[in-house]
Amino acid sequence: MPYRVNEPVDGSRPVIGDEQLKRMLNESTPGFFERNRFRIVTLVLIVVNVAVFAAEVLLSGMRFDVPTRTLVDMGAMYAPYVQAGELWRLVTPMFLHMDLMHLGFNMVALYSVGEVLERVLGRGSFLLLYFVAGITGNAVSYAADVVLAGAPSVSAGASTSVFGLFVAVALLGLLHKGNRRMFAEYSKGMLGVIGVNVAYTLLVPSVSVSGHLGGALGGLLAMLMVPAKSLRVPNAARVAVAVLWVAALGWTLASRGTLGL
Repeated sequence: MPYRVNEPVDGSRPVIGDEQLKRMLNESTPGFFERNRFRIVTLVLIVVNVAVFAAEVLLSGMRFDVPTRTLVDMGAMYAPYVQAGELWRLVTPMFLHMDLMHLGFNMVALYSVGEVLERVLGRGSFLLLYFVAGITGNAVSYAADVVLAGAPSVSAGASTSVFGLFVAVALLGLLHKGNRRMFAEYSKGMLGVIGVNVAYTLLVPSVSVSGHLGGALGGLLAMLMVPAKSLRVPNAARVAVAVLWVAALGWTLASRGTLGL
């Protein structure tokens, strides 16, 4: 059935057929990458986390509550192995999760704050923020296990990075060059998501509180060092914080015998 648009009496206006109308609608509908251009890195991180969890489930015999042995074998934070030189365990725990609920909480939180941070900071700075927060959280978790000198615990989860992202969102109200009031209001709107994750941290015995606190610290430091033009942080301050972060990380590892010093 053809559609006539504002057809005059003499019928001189063109007729839009079904196929042409479909093409016009398809052309006006943005594609997947266009719709998600400000959350590409966020979606990639979510896909990687989900894929790694699928591998955990497979390796643990289709169990959705992943055994500790599987987590350790795949790179979870375990202080004795870090002391033995397995430094990649400062990174790999960010992509491992203990069960489906653990994964779900973290991915919902990542999706909730990822778009605004990726849009404001840029993809590169957002990714750097994610890794600095996660590495800092895992380093603090490692240091806490070594200093307390009790039975070493196994920890994993993207929550070290996620807590850093929460802090980063809150800091936009102070550090953004533009409408800081708008970002302050946005931060208030995120209090519900943040509250659920804080409650999860405090109520679930297996959660690494030191890792979450370290991730929050990492988020603060990362916001002072990422090269995002939208933030009003002097370049000299960025360099100084970056140097201090690397030095502190190196000292933490070296002082515990990890680097063989």
